[in-house]
Amino acid sequence: MLEKYRVLRQEFLKQAVPFIDSKALDELKLNYMHDIDSKRKLSKVTDLQTLIRLLEKRDIVSYDKIEPLQYISKTFVGDPNLETRLHDYENWLRTMPTLHLCNMYQNDEVFYSISSILESLSSSNLSQSTIGRSAESFSQITQTLHCCLEQEERNNLNERRKLLQQTVLLQLKDRLGRSWRDVARHLDIRECEIDAVQSKYPFDLKEQSYEILRLYISQSDMERWAINLIRALEKGRRKDLKELVEELVLKNKNL
Repeated sequence: MLEKYRVLRQEFLKQAVPFIDSKALDELKLNYMHDIDSKRKLSKVTDLQTLIRLLEKRDIVSYDKIEPLQYISKTFVGDPNLETRLHDYENWLRTMPTLHLCNMYQNDEVFYSISSILESLSSSNLSQSTIGRSAESFSQITQTLHCCLEQEERNNLNERRKLLQQTVLLQLKDRLGRSWRDVARHLDIRECEIDAVQSKYPFDLKEQSYEILRLYISQSDMERWAINLIRALEKGRRKDLKELVEELVLKNKNL
């Protein structure tokens, strides 16, 4: 998929560059000024290729976002063949599964290393040693991208888990009432910590509940916090809240 986009991008620039003079380039820079949101970066844009690179780094243009290319083609180029090529790519893209990739355009070195490797591998007069080195470099870069994707997925998962925890905490603090001490004990929170929370908020059951649950979540294992909380609510004779937490967790069972 990325290779197909690279070829499209190369063909687009080859046909579009002759039509983008300084006036057209200024108009494009003004059109995407808000999206780019950097006067310093825009000041360094001196040609169409540099502009496309910047749009890629801002995730405005990518393998699955070619609207700016279509806009440039229709507004400044007017070549039916180029518009057909872009339209065909868009139709092909709709048939492909979505890839959740990290934005590799943020790193010029990675993206242009891939581009140069792919271009060199397409040449017919390369030695076997050159091909071997290029293949090895490409393998290293794809491993880097894979690690980037995995890290992004882990970060997203952790954020969703924290959001679920916060949702459960807010739902329970208004309902737990005087049961909070019993539930806290079943969560293995120390008696001194329970007393400290009660002393901190002596007349506010909601704040007492919120503080003890926040304390529990901060000390709990990310994988088992919900199971242990459900058991504590059951032992504390709060079946209603046990079922509430089960329902919230069930809606997010993939977490």
